[in-house]
Parts: sequence; structure tokens; C-alpha cells
Amino acid sequence: MNKSLLERLLDYYHITYDEYLSLTKETTLSTFRDGHSFKDIDKAVNLVKEVMARQGKIIIYGDYDADGVMGTSILVKMFQYLDYVVDYYLPNRYLDGYGLNIAHAQEYIDKCYDLVITVDNGITAFEPIELLKNNNVKVLILDHHQAQDKLPVADAICHPIVSEFGDVSSSGAFTAFIYSISLLGRIDKYLALLASISVISDMMPLLEYNRNLLRSMFSAYEVGEFLPVDLLADNEPLNESVIGMKVAPRINSIGRICEDDSINEIVKYFVSDDKDFILNYFSHILEVNEERKNCSKVDIDPSQIDLGKPAILIKGEYKEGIIGLIANSVMIKHSKPTIIFTKALDGSLKGSARAPEGYDLVEAFGELTDLLITSGGHANAAGCSIKESDFEVFEKRFCSTISKKPVKKVEHPFIEIRMNELSFENERLVQSFSPFGESWPTPLFRLRHIKIDTLLYSKDHKHILTSIGNTLKIVFFNYPQEELTNKKFIDVIGTFSLKNYKGRNYIEFSCREFVDTEN
Repeated sequence: MNKSLLERLLDYYHITYDEYLSLTKETTLSTFRDGHSFKDIDKAVNLVKEVMARQGKIIIYGDYDADGVMGTSILVKMFQYLDYVVDYYLPNRYLDGYGLNIAHAQEYIDKCYDLVITVDNGITAFEPIELLKNNNVKVLILDHHQAQDKLPVADAICHPIVSEFGDVSSSGAFTAFIYSISLLGRIDKYLALLASISVISDMMPLLEYNRNLLRSMFSAYEVGEFLPVDLLADNEPLNESVIGMKVAPRINSIGRICEDDSINEIVKYFVSDDKDFILNYFSHILEVNEERKNCSKVDIDPSQIDLGKPAILIKGEYKEGIIGLIANSVMIKHSKPTIIFTKALDGSLKGSARAPEGYDLVEAFGELTDLLITSGGHANAAGCSIKESDFEVFEKRFCSTISKKPVKKVEHPFIEIRMNELSFENERLVQSFSPFGESWPTPLFRLRHIKIDTLLYSKDHKHILTSIGNTLKIVFFNYPQEELTNKKFIDVIGTFSLKNYKGRNYIEFSCREFVDTEN
């Protein structure tokens, strides 16, 4: 380890020192998007201005996840700034499903709306948008999902990739925020904050303008400035961890649990100036989030899990909004691709799938298209729906597909580090590379040759909690002491960060895994 820690970090991220300087240079809300703009943004802005000029009726159609909630809230607040009243609707996942549908398109025709704005959906809503257009209703799409070769016949589309904003995908709410800049003629800090939450909640790559938005927002954010977000963050300084662990799950809980139109109240929470309403609704969010946690704590009957099979498929009566959380829990426990199915209102089975790194669910679903009603997602998190009568044959073929595909082992790189390098100064250096997230992971470090008998355990012998001096602690939660029996030395891979306990700062090295080393 002749290289400095900075040099090792540069190697880890495959960047040069000049690129590091560019990566860490000061960025502000006014400069974070320098050099980027939507193609045909004037057309999209003029569309709305023309409808407003003749006092036309406008409705915003969003989505039930945090990105859709943030995007809808951005647009409603944008119109509030312009003193223009609009309607909005967040679909209910249980009643409406995802995206603009024919039923709602017809409803908006019947109610004589002049403009429908979709946010975080719409780029594949061909039939509903065609129906709207055939009945003289204008349509603006603000979306980020993957587009097909053919685009809907909307009057205007704003999309990070389709509209050539850049090469990095971003969220639906980010798209709405960028649009708001052009319509308002200024950058609004609160709207930027909502867009920042969506970038984390929707796991967008933390590169280029996504990264710059977060960096500028985190540096500009002041606790006490925006009550709805302060409450969700427990009044903590905002960063990617607080958003990912507190803010986003609480927002998402509403869409996961609520089974009626009351989901729309969460938009009012983000756009209202009524402090009493905000405080009361925040209490409701906490209650719903607790319900979400309790619903997720499902004790799966062991008889439903056949560990002899390459994948776990379970059919049961589960709340649709939390089957992904259950699937993730089962997958982590058994390290196998897992799909949890529940019956949808139309009688089909809706499934949420999770898989360990090395598997590709989308690729597996690609070989089962004849059995799928719908499917989509990513390599390790996806969803599908099938006929209930096809469950057994689907299970057999899915397991067969998984067994035929060798696991693509994912090797996580790490940085060699010495114990004496776990300092406050080096923690600040590591943090200069933040924010961390999708496509820009928190760096992993490897400590070599740790003597086993120096590691101290909690009273229940389940967690390693070892203090070294006054400023360093090594922790490994849920690692039973018997796992280290008959070992003298071990290598440790993990991350390190600044912690504070009762006013005292210290460095915590959080272990991810142990690697055998020569005794």
C-alpha cells in the first residue's frame, strides 16, 4: 500500500485526479444542470401557457410511489406559484394499477378537461392518450420510464433520454422539476428538494446532473426550512442515507397500504401551508408506516418453501403493496430468487420478485412470455402477473430457467486500508466522493489480519462491538460468535463512517463480511 488513500480511491472509482476535482467542485442549484435542456422544451411550456391563457381545465395524473408523489407535488406547487388552480390524481395500486388507463381517460373527457399532464407515467400509455387526443384533450407527458420505438401521440413529451437532456436516466419528479424551471422562469429550492428525494427513492444513477442536484441540495438545505420534509427526516440534516432510510420509505408506505383515494392526501401534505394539517397528516404517515412494517413481518409457513428447488415461489393472501418487501425478506434469508404472488382484483396472480446478485429476473421472465400477462423491472427486482391456473407450470418452468442459468458471480472491489488510516481526516476524504448510491457505490475497505481474540461481543453473543481506543469502533451486527470458532485471524471487509454518541465523535468500521486469512 504505497499509494495514498486518495490515490486508492481514484483507482476504485476509475477516475483521474482532474476528474476528482471536477467531481467535487462546488455546485449550486443555479449551475447543477449547466449544458442540459430538454429538446422542444419551448413547445412543452407553450402548451401549458396556451391552456392557462384561456382558463382551461388541467389535471395532473401521477403515480403511487415516492417518485410519482414527488412529481405530482412539484407540478401542483408549480401551479400554486402561478396562482392557477389545477386538479390532480394519484392512482391507487389496488383499484387503478400503474399508469393512465382508459377508464380515467374517458372520465377526463366526460369532465371536459382541456389538458392532462402525466408525471412518472405516460410514455407507454398509447391507447388512453390516443383516446384523449381523439376527443380534443391535449396531453403533456413528463416521464422517465423506458420508451418504445414508437411514442404516444401526445402534444409534448419531456423525458431525460427521449428529450435528449443527457445520457443518464433520472426520475419522473426530476423531469417535472426541470420542466418547472422553464415554466416558472426560475429554480425553486423546495421543488429541487422534492426532486432530490425522488432521485434517491427511485434509485437513479448518482452521476452527472443527478449527482450535482443532490450535492447542491444537500449543501443548501437547512433543517427547519421545509416542515413536511423536516418531519419525515426526523429533523436530521439531509443526505442520501436519511432519504433512503427514513423519508422515502415513509412516503412509499402510503401507496403500499392505502386502498382508496385517500392516497391523494399526501400531495396536499407536500403543497399545503396549513401547519395543523401537515402535523396531523404526518402522524397518519407514521401510523401507516408502522402498519407497513407489521404487514411485512409475515411468517412464511416453512412447508411453503422447498429449499431443494433453485427458486422460491409462494402463493398466498398478501397485501399487494407489500409483497415486494416480503419477497426481499425471504430472498435475503435463503439467498434464492423469490417470487411472492397474491390474487389481484381481476382474479390474476400478481407477483413481486427479488433475486440475489448474479441472477437476472428480466432475462428469466423473457423465456416465459407465453405465461406472462405483464412483466417488468430490473435484474434483481421485478414484477409479473399470471393466470392463477398457470401457477404450477410457471413455477416449474421458472425454476428450470433459473437452474439452467449459471449464477454470474458479482465481485465487489475493495480498497486495502490500515487500522491507523481509519481517521476523521480520511473519513472526510471518503465523504468528498459522496453522495453514494446507484452506479456510485459506497467504497468498501479491507482490514487485514485482525486477531480474533481482540474482537468483543455483545452480551447475547450475536453482535461484534469492539472499541479500539477512544475514536474507533468495529461492529458486525448479526454475526454469531460461534461463526469464528477455531479461527485466530480474519480479514474484514466493510465501510467506515463518522458517528456521534452523547456528543462524542468516533469512527465506526461496519463489517459486511469476513474473509479467512492465513493463521
